[in-house]
Amino acid sequence: METIFYALLDYLIPLASAQGWGEYYSIFGGSAGGGTAFILSVATRAANFFLMLITGGAVLAIMWGGMRMAASGGNEEAKESAKKTVQFALLGAVLALMAQAIIAFTVNFFSVFSNL
Repeated sequence: METIFYALLDYLIPLASAQGWGEYYSIFGGSAGGGTAFILSVATRAANFFLMLITGGAVLAIMWGGMRMAASGGNEEAKESAKKTVQFALLGAVLALMAQAIIAFTVNFFSVFSNL
């Protein structure tokens, strides 16, 4: 009975099941198929995309802080403000790299133990 229900659900509402996402995922160049492999692949790609944005923002903030530091013209208050900007941007970049390592570990963990 459960199999009939899921088959009907996949037929009527393909978006309600991860198996139905395979055809949509292939449009974007993916080949994970369906089920847990698909969910794992999409989650990994989304996390990597957001981490790229965060890392790019941190690099831009480092550049902005460096320009502000160079343009401070001896003003200690402006120099300290620029220094804090660079420090927080470096902290953000380090946290983004650590998040990338955590995501890679988690993906490998679930890949190994779910026999994907």
